[in-house]
Formats: sequence, C-alpha cells, structure tokens
Amino acid sequence: EIEWQSYKKVLGSSLIAVYASQLHVNEDLTIFASEFLLKFRNPITLEFWYWHLKWFEDEELNDYLIINEQETPKPLEYVEEPLSTPEHIIIGSLFHFEDKCISKVSGYGYKDTDGELLTKLLFEFEESYLVIKTGPLIEVKYLKEKPNQLGDLLFICD
Repeated sequence: EIEWQSYKKVLGSSLIAVYASQLHVNEDLTIFASEFLLKFRNPITLEFWYWHLKWFEDEELNDYLIINEQETPKPLEYVEEPLSTPEHIIIGSLFHFEDKCISKVSGYGYKDTDGELLTKLLFEFEESYLVIKTGPLIEVKYLKEKPNQLGDLLFICD
C-alpha cells in the first residue's frame, strides 16, 4: 500500500485512462467496477505507472480503498507494445477524458485508533474533477464542479 507522501508523484502527471475488466456506466457518467486500474504518465520523462484500486470491508462493514502502485497493468490482461518503449496494450474496458494534467490530489476517509482509513480520492484537473469512492463496487465519477461532503480530509498533495 502507498504512503500518502508518495501520491505527490502524480502531480503534474497525466491520468491517461481508467481501466477495468468490465465497466458499468450510468447516465451521469458514474463508472462502477469491483476494481480499477489507473494509468499515469509523467509528461517530461514519459515514464508511466499504474495504480491498482481495490477495496476492503472490515468487521464493522466499513469499506476502505486500497491502492497499490505497480509497473504493469495486472490483474488485467495485457501485451507489451513490440515497437516502442515498454508500453502495454491493455485488454479491458477503459474511460479516458481530455483534461488529464493532475494539479491536486486529496484523500478523504476516517481516522481511528488504527490510523487513517482511505475511502475517497479526489483528483483535480484544470477544468474538471475525478472522484473515486469505495463501496461494494468502486465508484468513479467525472465532474465539472468540485464535489463537497467527501468526509474527513486525510491528505492533500498540491
């Protein structure tokens, strides 16, 4: 699991796409899946990496977001691009958008005796927002206006 300070790596980077083995989308552009993969790219070094998003439910039925940073798009199927730098062709559903440069990342959730438990992530772009919320299905929502009432602020990277 990633420490909060390591989230700063995504600032100024591009969020290329949101992947899942199967995406479910409703009419207000909310995307649902049991787990997601986010692909990031640094615009200067062209380095790319992934965040694998999963969730966990504790004994009190609270849902928490689990984020693992990785170099490959596992658990999704993929093949390596044969003619370029190590790039991956991912076999799965994807959602991408034009406003990609990340200007701020915030994490929300709960603080208890065991520490801080992440339930939501907010990515801020120049003209839009992406909210990731945990639950029995992880929910990803693309918005033009900043959402409110996200819970207790755990960290901000800006």
